[in-house]
Amino acid sequence: CSHTLQELGLEVSTGPVVDFRVRSHWRKDPGEARVPLLYPHHFANGGLNYPAVHKKPNALAVNEETRKWLMPQGCYTLVKRFSAKEERRRVVAFVLDPKQLQFDFYGFENHFNVIHAKKHGIPTDLAHGLALFLNSTLLDRQFRLFSGHTQVNATDLRTIKYPDRTQLMKFGKWAQKQQKLTQDAIDAFIESQ
Repeated sequence: CSHTLQELGLEVSTGPVVDFRVRSHWRKDPGEARVPLLYPHHFANGGLNYPAVHKKPNALAVNEETRKWLMPQGCYTLVKRFSAKEERRRVVAFVLDPKQLQFDFYGFENHFNVIHAKKHGIPTDLAHGLALFLNSTLLDRQFRLFSGHTQVNATDLRTIKYPDRTQLMKFGKWAQKQQKLTQDAIDAFIESQ
């Protein structure tokens, strides 16, 4: 692994929606002039659980005030910014595939780091490959060597060395063919490469 996100043609940003600042635009569910507002609780067991019954909203009204915080439909790799001390891994990544949520825009809440290409989605295989790599125990061990805290910052993700784009696409193709991605399966695959 010797490539940075920048060398891969990718960027990472903290989720642009700071929820308490847009509270007046919260909506219970998506609909006309409303788009998904995604939080970490919308992702569980490696997949999307949306909409979710929760005290937080599932949607954000789209208007002049909120539009600047939204990202267009596309495939994104999302990394939780905070993990509990008792969580097995510090780095926890998910893929948002537009096939799962067909809206023109998404609101990514501030508890995510979003990997994107110039504020747009990235190729599906690449998004899945990045998530697979980031969810590996190998990467988690490396991450713990340089970061003792439970927060994963965008800067941390920029510092990590990744496999090249071809390798990540290969990882992504493999990941999408799996029925269920267990930690053991992820680690066995990554270590075999």
